[in-house]
Order: sequence, then C-alpha cells, then structure tokens
Amino acid sequence: MSPTASLSIRKATVRDVPSILQIVNEYAKEQVMLARSPLAIYENLRDYVVAVDGEQVIGCGALHVVWGDLAEIRSIAVQKEAKGKGIGKQVAKALLAEADALMLPRVFAFTYVPGFFQSLGFRVVPHSELPHKVFSDCLNCPKFNECDEIAVLLDLRPIEGTFPQTGPLSRPVPGLFQGPFPLSEGGAASSEPENDQDD
Repeated sequence: MSPTASLSIRKATVRDVPSILQIVNEYAKEQVMLARSPLAIYENLRDYVVAVDGEQVIGCGALHVVWGDLAEIRSIAVQKEAKGKGIGKQVAKALLAEADALMLPRVFAFTYVPGFFQSLGFRVVPHSELPHKVFSDCLNCPKFNECDEIAVLLDLRPIEGTFPQTGPLSRPVPGLFQGPFPLSEGGAASSEPENDQDD
C-alpha cells in the first residue's frame, strides 16, 4: 500500500517530542525497540525527522552522526494504525538523503527487522565492525553482554582521507574491538589497518 497523498517528511520541532515519545515507546513496551526518555529526544532533536499526515505526526526516525565516516539511523517507527503504507521506508530514505548531503561514507543501524534495511541496500555485519557505536552507546546498554539486535551497514561513498583520532573513542580497547584505527605499537591510534593474516 502506498503512502497517503498528504504525507510529508520534515525536520522535527520541540512540539513533536510528545508524539515521538508516544510512537517509539509504544514499541519499546513490546521490547522491539529501545525506549527513549524525553531528555534523550530533546538533546538529540536535530537528529530527528517526522512523517506528518496533515498536522498529525504518524512516524519518526533519527540520523545520529557517530564519527567522521559514520552515522546511525535510530528510532524509525510508525504509528501502528499507519503501518503497511511504506511510511517507514520514506522516513529511512529521507534520513539517507540527509546522510548523503553531509558527505557521510557509511550509515548503520541496529535492528530486529534486518529485511527492512536490506531492502534499502544495507548488509548485515558483525557488531565488531562498529567500534564507535560499541564504545559510545553499547557499554551503557543493559543488553550489552547479550545483545540480540542485528547490525546492518550501508556504504554511500568511498572513505576519503583520514579523520581526527583524538579522544577516548579513538582508542579501541586492546583485544576487544580494533575497528578501522587499530592501536599502534606506541599505544596511539593508527590510521594504517593491520594485516592479521599470516604470510
């Protein structure tokens, strides 16, 4: 079923926060999405877009920049009464267009419905390919040691140049996740990938 003719996707405003909370946390009650607090929405409001039918918010989603080469799509949700009309996919496409405009090379998501993202060109990847996500969010998640979400990744463009490698998230935990910037012998992050294969 196609989206309604009056549907539009726009950036969220402070007036949309109650609707975003209601939509997202309705799914969180069923443990199919992570719950969001009012503070989490307000602090990251510029990440969010909403799907609006007339004046009613019926869907939402967020694009959160994680690093110079990486962003995460979060909290894509549609009111249950509006499901099955392709609204979630429209929200995702709007977020991907925003990522492209920001010149981001890669976008990822953690999801229970990988097929939704695979239909948009994403591929399933191991969590270890996303060290910045692990260090910034996953360490504080109650499901950290038994995460059942599936990681998906989309390449938008080749990664060009290097990115700042200072701060705690640029220093992977030895033996846990090395990521694209493994530790050099001196302990600092190195932009040269290691070759773990034997010659």
